[in-house]
Amino acid sequence: MAQLSVVMLTYNRENFLPSSIESVLSQTFGDFEFVLINNGSTDGSKEICEHYAAKDKRIKLINIEENRGAPPGRNQGLLSATTDYITFVDDDDYCEPGMLELLKNLSKEYDADISLCGSWNNINGTLVPYFIFDETLVLDKVQGLHELLRREKYNVAPPTKLFRKSLFDGITFVENVLVDDIHVTYKLFAKANVIVAYGEPLYRFNKHDGNMTSFIQNNKISYDLLNEYLHAFRERTEYLSNVVPEIAPRAFYSELSYMLSVCDKIQSQDNMKVLYDYMIGILEHNYSLLSRSPFLTDRDNMLLKRLKQNPKNERI
Repeated sequence: MAQLSVVMLTYNRENFLPSSIESVLSQTFGDFEFVLINNGSTDGSKEICEHYAAKDKRIKLINIEENRGAPPGRNQGLLSATTDYITFVDDDDYCEPGMLELLKNLSKEYDADISLCGSWNNINGTLVPYFIFDETLVLDKVQGLHELLRREKYNVAPPTKLFRKSLFDGITFVENVLVDDIHVTYKLFAKANVIVAYGEPLYRFNKHDGNMTSFIQNNKISYDLLNEYLHAFRERTEYLSNVVPEIAPRAFYSELSYMLSVCDKIQSQDNMKVLYDYMIGILEHNYSLLSRSPFLTDRDNMLLKRLKQNPKNERI
C-alpha cells in the first residue's frame, strides 16, 4: 500500500496538464497513489489523463462525465484516496521534485497532522516569492491557526500541504461555491494537534487569467465572489470562536482586516456599493476595537486612518 495520496482535479487544462502531471510523477519520493480526476473536460485533457494512466500504474484515473464544479470532484478524490495522508496539486501548477519527500519526512519526524512547504508564484514566467522562509515551525493548534489567519507563512490553498486524511472525517469540500478552500482549510487546521511548516519553495502556483483567484493579482473581484468571501469569513469567525475559543480575537480581526483591504480597493466601483456600504458599517461599529487591537499591522492602521479621513466615507 502506498504511503500517501496525491489528488489532482482537472478541467480543460490541456495546455498546462502534461507539465503538472509530470511534476508529480517525477518526485524523488515515489511511494504514492495518484488520484487523477478528469472533471468533464471537453478539450484534450481526458486523452492526456488516459495517456499518463496507461504509462504509470500509480495513477488511479477517474472520469466524471459532467462538470458540476471543483468541490464534487475533490470530494470524489477524497473518497477514492486509500492512504493515511493526502495532498492536492492543481492541474496548472508545478511541484519541485523534492516536495513530497520533504512533506512526508516532516510529517513522520514530528508526527504532524499537517506538514507544509513554501512556494513561488509563477507570473508570466517570472518566479515571485510566495511564503518562503528559512526555518522549521512546529506549531500547536492555536499557533497553526494564528499563522493561517495572519497569512505571512502560508495560506488556505490546499496545495503545499500534506494532511492526515482523518482530518477530513466529517469535513468535505462545500458544493455550489466559487472558491472552495476558504470554506474548508481552517476547519482542518482546527482539528490538527501538530502543524509543521518549512518554507523551502517546492511548489509553483501558475498565475494566469484562468485562475478563479486571479483577482488577487489584478485587483478585480466580482460582486458574487466578494459576497462569498464575506459570508465565508463570517462563518469562519463563528466556527473558530466555538471550536477553538483561544483564536477568536485573531479570527475576528482577520475578518475585519479583509474588509479594510477590500474597501480600499473597491470604493470607486459603483457596482460594489451595497457590499461596500455593508463593510463600512461594520468597520465603523468596530473602529475602536480595530484601532486598539494587538494584531493591528502598520498597513491596516494606515488603511483605517485613510478610510476615516476620506470624505466619501463619512460614516466612519
